[in-house]
Amino acid sequence: MPEVLLTVGNQEWGGWKGYRIALGMQQLAGRFDLQLTERWAGQAQRREIPEGAPCSLHYDGELLITGYIDRVSPTYNAQEHSVSVSGRDKTCDLVDCSAPSTQWIGRGLTDVARELCAPFGITVIDQVGANAPFKSLKPNDGETVFEMLDQAARIRGVLLITDGRGNLLISRAGHTRANDALVLGKNIHQGEGSRDLVDVFSQYTLKGQAQGDDWLSGEQASGVVARASDSRMKRHRPLTLIAEGPLDAAGARQQVTWERNVRWGRSQSLTYSLTSCRQSNGQIWRHNSLTTVHDAYQYLQGAERLITDIAYSLDDQGERTELTLMPREAFDVLQQPEPEVTDAWY
Repeated sequence: MPEVLLTVGNQEWGGWKGYRIALGMQQLAGRFDLQLTERWAGQAQRREIPEGAPCSLHYDGELLITGYIDRVSPTYNAQEHSVSVSGRDKTCDLVDCSAPSTQWIGRGLTDVARELCAPFGITVIDQVGANAPFKSLKPNDGETVFEMLDQAARIRGVLLITDGRGNLLISRAGHTRANDALVLGKNIHQGEGSRDLVDVFSQYTLKGQAQGDDWLSGEQASGVVARASDSRMKRHRPLTLIAEGPLDAAGARQQVTWERNVRWGRSQSLTYSLTSCRQSNGQIWRHNSLTTVHDAYQYLQGAERLITDIAYSLDDQGERTELTLMPREAFDVLQQPEPEVTDAWY
C-alpha cells in the first residue's frame, strides 16, 4: 500500500485510518482530508498538529500538495483518540482572499499574476507564453485574486492550475501526455461513465453586434450571425445564443464552434479506478495530461481523453486511485477580445 506522509515543520505524520487527496483542473487548490492517530506506533508522547501550519503531503514518495493545514478535529474517549486533518495547496489563498484595488496599465497576465502572488509566497510559471500586455487590468469590488486572474486568463485563452508544489501554472488543456494508455482489463480496475446530452444541441446559432454598430435583431446586414452543427446529436435541437459584446464574423465563428465543442466535451465523462497509482515507466498519474483509452464498455477504442481530476483514497473499501477524464475540448478556453476600459475597471 502506498505510504502517505504529512510533514508539518520537522515532524512527519502517518498512521492513517483513511484519507482522500483530490487534485484537478476543476479546482485551483488541491486538498486533502486525513483521519489519523495522534501517536506514532511505539511512542507514548502525543504530537500536536497545529491548524494554519505550513505543510506538505507526499503520496508514495511523490509530493502532491504544498500548502497549509485548514482544519484539525480531534475525537477521543476513555479508550481511544484520533484526529481528522484537512488542508489545501498554497493557491487556496488566491481563491479565498480579496484582490487589492490596484490598476495595471500595459502589463501582461504573467507579470500581474507574479505581483499578486508574491505576498502569498506563490511562484507563477507561464507554460504557454501568455504575457501579452493588457490596456488595463483592475479587479472589480469584492473580487478574489483568483477571480480577477481567471477573468484575465480567459481573455487570453489560458487556464490557471496548480502543480502541487505551491506554484500557479498558466497553461492550456493537455499540456502534457501520459506515458500509458488506459486499457480495460489491464490497468483499469473499475469504470463508470456519464453520457449526458441535456446541454447538447444539433444546431448552434450565435447572434451578435458588429464593432461600432447599434444592436440589430434578426439577421440584418450589420448584425453578426454564426452557426455550428453537431452531427452527434441525432434529433432536431436548435439553440440560439446572444453574444455578450461586439465581435466580427471570424470571432463569432470561433465562439459558436467553441460553444459546441465545450458542451459536447463536458457531456462525456469517465471515472476509472486503477490497479496502480503509477504508470509503467514509474511516473505517477497527473491531471492535465492526455492519454488514450481502450474501453469497449464505453465504445472507446484508441480515443484520446484528458485527465481532468485525480483522487487518491483509503476507506473501508481499500486503497484506490481514481481518474476523471473528458474530451480535451471540454477545457478549451476561447481567447476573447480585451474588453473596453470602463468605469468598472478604474
